[in-house]
Amino acid sequence: MIMGAVQAYAQLTPDYTHNALLLSSQYYDGTARSLAMGNAMTALGGDLGALSYNPAASGVYRYYEFTLTPSVYNSLSHSAFLDNVSSTGKSRFALSNVGWAGTFETGRTRGLLNFNLAITANQTNNFAYRSSGSGIQKNSSYLGYLAATMPDIPGSQLSMQDDYDDRPFYRDASWSQVLAWNTGMIDTLVGLPSTYIGATENISADGFFVPGTLVQDYYREKTGYIQDIVINASGNVDNIFFFGVSVTLQSIWMNEYTYIMERAADPSVFKTGFTDFTREYQLTTSGVGVDISAGFLVRPVAGLTIGGSVSTPDWMFLNEGWMETMSGYTAVYGHSTVNSPLGSYSYRITAPFKWNLGVGYTLGTLMAIGVDYERIDYSTITMASSGGNRSEFQYENDFISKSFQAVNNVRAGLEIWPHSQLAVRLGYNYYSSSEKDYDNSRHYASAGLGYRNTRGFFLDLAYQQQCNFNNNEFALYGSYEGLTAPIASENSLNWKILLTLGWRF
Repeated sequence: MIMGAVQAYAQLTPDYTHNALLLSSQYYDGTARSLAMGNAMTALGGDLGALSYNPAASGVYRYYEFTLTPSVYNSLSHSAFLDNVSSTGKSRFALSNVGWAGTFETGRTRGLLNFNLAITANQTNNFAYRSSGSGIQKNSSYLGYLAATMPDIPGSQLSMQDDYDDRPFYRDASWSQVLAWNTGMIDTLVGLPSTYIGATENISADGFFVPGTLVQDYYREKTGYIQDIVINASGNVDNIFFFGVSVTLQSIWMNEYTYIMERAADPSVFKTGFTDFTREYQLTTSGVGVDISAGFLVRPVAGLTIGGSVSTPDWMFLNEGWMETMSGYTAVYGHSTVNSPLGSYSYRITAPFKWNLGVGYTLGTLMAIGVDYERIDYSTITMASSGGNRSEFQYENDFISKSFQAVNNVRAGLEIWPHSQLAVRLGYNYYSSSEKDYDNSRHYASAGLGYRNTRGFFLDLAYQQQCNFNNNEFALYGSYEGLTAPIASENSLNWKILLTLGWRF
């Protein structure tokens, strides 16, 4: 069985269906100009950031261009846990775009006037996130949950040897339960080798109970990115019809770290002399993806452009590495720290087919307006083993098809040139909810400035702000023996700043 695919405390352990949706979603960065205009450039083109969603965007170039776009991304979260409220943030520096485009004239006056080549790296997702919570309670405990849900096997079969194998589950118990046994955080009753009790529990005639106050903490952090490396070719027919094709290679990297901690306010009330314990989990996902896309732009009348694109499913080939650590102290066993083996697994995700349509209007060199529509059906995501066997992810694929849905994303942007060298830009993005029973829709507003001189240098600045909170609730562990785990309630949003340095020659 695969580590993480079945975890009773999946809320603090990343699960495959959530990650499949996360890795399939795209929130375009690109250049500062494209971001400031809400990435509504399917029909406008003329920007290397737009190549991630319309390969024909480079067809309008009649010059060479190079762009470099460093960025700052920030995520802010607010957490309510056990009547305490806390706030924390996570910032990340990134390279949202670096690209080059070149044009090659054919010498003809009609038909194919020029063909263009471009290569660009555009960031399409940023995983920076951090949240935490802390509070006190004495009703349930994480260690009590592990003990109550232990399979009916003797504790002697859980002891880890120096040469223990590296399979993710050990004799039907999760690695959390195995580590808790080997650190003395759970134990068996005398004469009952398959009945377990947590170090945070005492026993009476009425059963197991938490005898004193526990301080409970949790922490979650995520970082990483998806970077599109777009290899593009495009053409211009009579300055009316523009076409393009792209092969996109994705670079994927994501690191997730979580911990849960319990501390005794008064260790003397615990028969084990329990003081504290910490469970840590780290998962790193990396890999590559590939898709092929084609697009067009057409100018039926002066100033008006219509654009569209289609993209094949994105085929992702991923590798995971993870490790779990548990440490703690009791008067019975003293202090102990035990690591699970370093696990690894390889698998595939096939992200959905997508298409875009856009309408743009330009008024000479004074103004440009763009409106885009994007359609993606996330219920068609599929997962398979590295060898292509989907049956290994039958549960996940069934869950995806029943729980995810198609989205209707809208992008809009405005650019005004009040001066020949100065531009003002505004943009808006709406990403509809990709889940049926949970609203994860997002709204973004953006704004920016642009400067260009007569020697081909240009400088663009953009700011994007998420306008609504992402809300999430989860339990630190599962309910057991009529006891309910504490619920953490979180809301978060993010903002980003992009600065593009560019040259046209």
